[in-house]
This record gives sequence, structure tokens and C-alpha cells, in this order.
Amino acid sequence: VNDTMMDHPIHLHGMWSDLEDEQGRFKVRKHTLGVQAGHRLSYRVTADAPGAWAYHCHLLYHMEAGMMREVRVGE
Repeated sequence: VNDTMMDHPIHLHGMWSDLEDEQGRFKVRKHTLGVQAGHRLSYRVTADAPGAWAYHCHLLYHMEAGMMREVRVGE
């Protein structure tokens, strides 16, 4: 959910995101998802790459402001 007034290019390093439509059906596979202001997206990630990965907005000043998390995938 993007409840801000700006678009956010969201990305989870090391994995693909499978974007879904409103009914949960597959639309497209992407590395970076553009989440428009005031919209929500549904997507699935197959966490098949072990390690610590960055999940963040691709806008540098948004990452610096805290729109960045670490996702850990175990063996």
C-alpha cells in the first residue's frame, strides 16, 4: 500500500516479483515494481536466494529516510 503522495519504485534485491491483478492472477514478473501514489499492489516473491537482501525504494533520499529493510532468506 502506498499511502503517500509520491510514486515509489520498490525493489527486493536478489529475487523476482510476480505482479498480480486485482483477482490474484499473474500479470508480469519484474525486478522493480512501480507503486503509484495512493495505490496498492499485490505481488508474490519466491524467496529462493539464501542470504541477506535489501528491500527498498529506489529513490536514494527515500532509502536514507528509512524506506529500506533487510530481508533474510534461510537455507
